[in-house]
This record gives sequence, C-alpha cells and structure tokens, in this order.
Amino acid sequence: KNVLNMDESGARIGCPTGEYVIVPIEVKELYTASPENRKSVTIIETIYADGRKPLPPFVIAPGKKIIDNWISENLVSTEHIEYTPTGYINNNVAMKYLNHLIKYSKAGPNKPWKILLLNRYESHVYKPF
Repeated sequence: KNVLNMDESGARIGCPTGEYVIVPIEVKELYTASPENRKSVTIIETIYADGRKPLPPFVIAPGKKIIDNWISENLVSTEHIEYTPTGYINNNVAMKYLNHLIKYSKAGPNKPWKILLLNRYESHVYKPF
C-alpha cells in the first residue's frame, strides 16, 4: 500500500484554426486529423501498486505561462498544471512534482515510508529530488 509508480507520457492536443466544425450541441470535444497547429504536453501519472485511485495528474505544458483558456471547466482542482519552455519535465518541475506527490500521497517525516518506482531519467536522479 506504500508503493507508488510514476511515469510520464506525452499527449498531442489539436488546436484547429480557420476551420468551422458543425457538431451536435452535446459534443464538448473536437478531434481532428490535421497535423498542423498542435501542442504537445507531458502528463505524469502516479499510481498505487495496490490498485487504489491514482494521484491527481501532473500536467506540463509548453510555454512561458499558463493561459486561462487552456484550463477546462471540467477539472476538479486537484490536478497540477505546470509549464516549461519545452513541455517536458526538468529538474525544477521534478521538485514541484515531488511536492505534489508528498501532498496527495499523504507522505511526511512522521508518516510511513513510501517507495516511488521510476526510471532513470535525468530529473529522476537529480540529487535534491
């Protein structure tokens, strides 16, 4: 119950421009085959080995700041959205992820130990991490 696994996965988001799409009113999302004008984001998912509900996702978007219209009204407010110039994890964001992990896994100095399984990506072996 104290073993967690984290992994990053990339996702591409289509941002069609100059197109009109007519769909039924109940359709809330649009998927397009057009490869142009897309953004890539990284999503970090952390799961428990015993099958409990995963921790809230940690999303890394490319850019210099988060734009309000990027945020869906469907979010439940436990998701963490961060940004880097590339949209990929770096040492600074890895430390922010670690704080997210500690908060939502209820870890702490006076709590039972947790084991986090991860690969040897550069940010995962960063000494402060």
